[in-house]
Amino acid sequence: MKHLYYFSFGGLLLTALAACHKEPAKVTTNPFDETVSAIVAQIQTPKLSDRQWVFQDEADDNGWHLQKLQAVIDSCAAQGGGTVSVKAGLYRLNGTLWLRSRVNLHLEADAVLQFSGRGDDFLPVVPTRWEGTDLMGRSAMIYANNAEDIAITGQGTIDAQGSLEMAAWGMVPGENDFTENIHGTHGETVEMDDVRRLREIGTPSDTAVFVPLADRVFGKGTFLRPCAIEFYNCRRILVEGITLKDSPFWCIHPLYSQHITVRDVTIRSHNPNNDGCDPESSSEVLIERCTFQTGDDAIAIKSGRDLDGRRVGRASHNIVIRNCLFQSECNGLCIGSEMSGGVHHVYVDSVRIGQVKNGLLFKSNKDRGGYIRNVWVRNIELQEAQGAVLRFENNYFGYRGGQSPAQYEDFRIAQVHARKAQAYAIYFDGLEELPMRDIKVRDFEVDSATHAYYLFHVDDYRFENCRVNGDTLPERPALSEVRQMCDVW
Repeated sequence: MKHLYYFSFGGLLLTALAACHKEPAKVTTNPFDETVSAIVAQIQTPKLSDRQWVFQDEADDNGWHLQKLQAVIDSCAAQGGGTVSVKAGLYRLNGTLWLRSRVNLHLEADAVLQFSGRGDDFLPVVPTRWEGTDLMGRSAMIYANNAEDIAITGQGTIDAQGSLEMAAWGMVPGENDFTENIHGTHGETVEMDDVRRLREIGTPSDTAVFVPLADRVFGKGTFLRPCAIEFYNCRRILVEGITLKDSPFWCIHPLYSQHITVRDVTIRSHNPNNDGCDPESSSEVLIERCTFQTGDDAIAIKSGRDLDGRRVGRASHNIVIRNCLFQSECNGLCIGSEMSGGVHHVYVDSVRIGQVKNGLLFKSNKDRGGYIRNVWVRNIELQEAQGAVLRFENNYFGYRGGQSPAQYEDFRIAQVHARKAQAYAIYFDGLEELPMRDIKVRDFEVDSATHAYYLFHVDDYRFENCRVNGDTLPERPALSEVRQMCDVW
């Protein structure tokens, strides 16, 4: 009977998803699989016409292909949609490629969309979010707004060429070696003045006036890096088969979107903040059979930052991640830190993780508010973590007063094996005023770790069949009385 606590979530969740099945939830011996199947079954894929358009070797007088490719996409959409097939070849694009409803942009093998890499080519500004705060900023290289039934498929490559200019905006001048806490959005980078202005807009002082979206303009003369691919307020999205490289910022960013499938995608991008895929305030998401070779987190699930994220209040939920390879330079799976709108019902299954800073990381701080709950993870193989294999962090880089702690509750972690943790196998850093709660870990093993565990302000936790350095952990290890730091991000 002592194993039943791990599977007790099944009945509750299946009841919540019964509307998807149109029948009562059934008792099953494997509720994880059945719940995942129910979520995947309700994820809608694009509805596309069988009509075909072909694009090949059509450049303008200056050697750019953007206007003519965009014209084909627009024509396809105007005629009811279908597939625009880009034949093998190098296609140079000096600006944003807009996806339209009911269009599949299909890149055949050896087709390369190569963007200019110049920041001002991605103006005028469009609605977007930047690290969780709404603004009018540069568009992604490939951008869709309020579209439905859209796809990017094929065996071709998208080369964002972010390292030509824009990646340097996230670098400290004169510091050429990549270090996450120097570069990105933590150090005194080129973009930091704009970052600070945006943070003030997102969490204004008590005397400041709310700034509407139309007035949050970060255009020419500013330095906030755009994503490579962004879907803004879109529905029924498919990204399949492609290779994406050299993004200036986050790689694939579904934002305020629903019914998203990212499948068999390879990302090779090693600039600052190069998260592989960041579903934000989005739901019904399937990410499977992908390879993430990234300069930052492989996958980071988000839902807005601080007051601005709580104002919108749109959670990310019903997310399935399975059968992926994470070869990231930062963390493997991450939820947060921008999670102020809440994150719930996330399922992760069968993921291999290489050498990372932290393997499974759930992070927020006392500015965020919001919650992370109902998260289930199983079948994880990890090579090495510099910080922790399993990390719950509620004290991550807070700057805005610390009056809004985040709630962590209802986690089920099972069947995790890691070879090495340089610092901690398990690190739970909670808050006295709002402890983490209901965390169950089962069949967890780390071959070698400097520290087996650190537990601080955690309620209702349990470890079953967990081993570190060959020793079995107690079912309820003692809590730490003193906070311990793990400064590995």
